[in-house]
Amino acid sequence: MPSSVWWWRAGGDGEDDLRRLQRALGHGFRDLSLLRAALAQPCGGRRCAAVFRERLEWLGNSLLTALLTEELYRCYPDRGEGDLACYRTALTGGRFLADLAREYSIDCHVPGPGVSPGRDRDALLGNALKAVVGAIFLDSHHGRMRQVVLRWYEPLSRRLEAELRRNNPKGRVQELISSLQPNSALDYRLIAEKGEDQERIYSVALYCEKELLGIGSGTSKKVAEKNAAFHALEIILQRTKMPRG
Repeated sequence: MPSSVWWWRAGGDGEDDLRRLQRALGHGFRDLSLLRAALAQPCGGRRCAAVFRERLEWLGNSLLTALLTEELYRCYPDRGEGDLACYRTALTGGRFLADLAREYSIDCHVPGPGVSPGRDRDALLGNALKAVVGAIFLDSHHGRMRQVVLRWYEPLSRRLEAELRRNNPKGRVQELISSLQPNSALDYRLIAEKGEDQERIYSVALYCEKELLGIGSGTSKKVAEKNAAFHALEIILQRTKMPRG
């Protein structure tokens, strides 16, 4: 797309700033207009620019979801579908992606005039990171994009552990259910126990009234309930198309 179509607002969009950003990201763009497009906040009614920016974000989101699905499947061979789904939710949540954008200096190029700090800001940064993923893919190829993005997540197991610790999936599920189905009660039910006392695995199902929302497993009932809540979050957010932050 010709650069004349673009109208963007960015904090530091000079050549030196973009070179520093590329070093931080770990990818040197052959087509710098793709990076500029990913960072763009179209304004002034330039619908063409807005559509391309949204397409980059959509592409990046799809690539990121597929990449993490594959990597989590490979890294956690003993985990079931419910656990893997909740892990992926943790690593693609709006707050996590916003923090990743800050870590790799994307936030310095997305000032967001008129956007209030906090949740709105996190959503803006998370979307910018997804668009950058899409831009890297278009600028190179799938293997290169995978290499760059996985480096952002290294070490993946430590990132995941930290994100699971800071998340409150049970509270988030309660909040969503209360907004969607007021006065509905959540019920965590123990459905299975396996293994010896020292290696016991618990499985918990989360119900809302009679509807099964999610299933999770863990080395304690508390961990199993948390994983069931993560699984339920994945399903609820897919159904309602609500933001993941």
